Amino acid sequence: MPWNNRSIRVLVGLLLLSAAILAILPSFTGYTSLDGTVNARFALVSAPIEGVVSDTPPKVGTALTQDTSVFFINNDRIARTAEAQLDADLNASKEKLRALERQAKDLAALKTDLVDRLKEYQQASITSIQQEIVIRQQRIATAQANKASAEADLARKQTLGATGVVAGSSVEQARAASVGAGSEQTIAKAELERLQRQLDALKRGTFVGEGRNDVPYSQQRTDEVAIQLANVEAQIRIEQARAQQLSLQLSMERSRNDRLSFAAIQVPFEGVIWRNNVVAGSNVLVGNELLRLLDCRDLFVDILVDEVNYDQIKPGERADVRLLGTSQVIGGEVRSVRGSAAAVEEPVLAAIPPQSRGKNARIRVALEQSDMQTDYANFCQVGRTVQVRFARAPSWQIALDPVVNWVKGLWFSIS
Repeated sequence: MPWNNRSIRVLVGLLLLSAAILAILPSFTGYTSLDGTVNARFALVSAPIEGVVSDTPPKVGTALTQDTSVFFINNDRIARTAEAQLDADLNASKEKLRALERQAKDLAALKTDLVDRLKEYQQASITSIQQEIVIRQQRIATAQANKASAEADLARKQTLGATGVVAGSSVEQARAASVGAGSEQTIAKAELERLQRQLDALKRGTFVGEGRNDVPYSQQRTDEVAIQLANVEAQIRIEQARAQQLSLQLSMERSRNDRLSFAAIQVPFEGVIWRNNVVAGSNVLVGNELLRLLDCRDLFVDILVDEVNYDQIKPGERADVRLLGTSQVIGGEVRSVRGSAAAVEEPVLAAIPPQSRGKNARIRVALEQSDMQTDYANFCQVGRTVQVRFARAPSWQIALDPVVNWVKGLWFSIS
């Protein structure tokens, strides 16, 4: 029979040997994962305020650029009582401030008028005193002349009285007249000194005289107005500070109300809509999920490998990723390696990680940039099945690693 031909038997043997070699060769040259999944994260876009949605968001699968406004939220039921109260208080404060400023202006004008009147009165008083000083100086000169005349008459009568020509009474009268003339001169000098002191005091602003106070009425009124003006100016400063504080509070309250009454929902990054939860006219509360946006910028693959190879795969190593059903191979890099019992639940993942069916290590491989990151029509291939292979140098020591590991494991089990 043809099957008993030696050449046929040799050929079949070679084919079986080649198949066996091909079956075990991948385990010597690298590690191949079980089925993995292309995965990505999505962002939850929540309502920042409560209100009504203005427009229906774009459909699921729509690609959007960064900062695109998808719809708006309007809230017409916001309470503005505090804003209205602050506005009324600010207007009242500004009106009071204007009244105080008018009062300060009137008091300043009155003070200026009183100061002018005081200067006029002071100048008039100085002029009057100066005239009196001139009169007193003339009286001193007259008194001095009278004193000289009386002294000469006294000397003459004393001489005549000694010879008996003039009676003694005439001599006494001449002596009295001389003493009176000297006293009048002394009084005139004293009055002149008094007037000079009054003039000096007037020039300093102090009014001294009979029936006068140290300051006139206009000076007293000026002091009273100055005190009132100082009080009003202090009230102005206080009211200005209050108005400034109210203005700041009103601005903050208006900004807060504006933020609570209107919000534009924008896309934080370039991506594709994964899910919509609202339509035009929907009522939303703060924190309600509005839509989910798939982030294709950082695609990765979650895979499973036998946990006995855990120590052979380390973060930073290179990997080859092949999409199931295609011959396309994409480069990748190991980001994390976790054991089979590690908790891997992540609520923001777009795809479910592969389920472990035994002692499998979980490997996360980041994908290099490719057409997948911009394939928005297919949701960037998220959820697609892949296989990942990690290469290793084909040396005899590495080829024996599986056997050595098996022997070590067997020895550990029976020891």
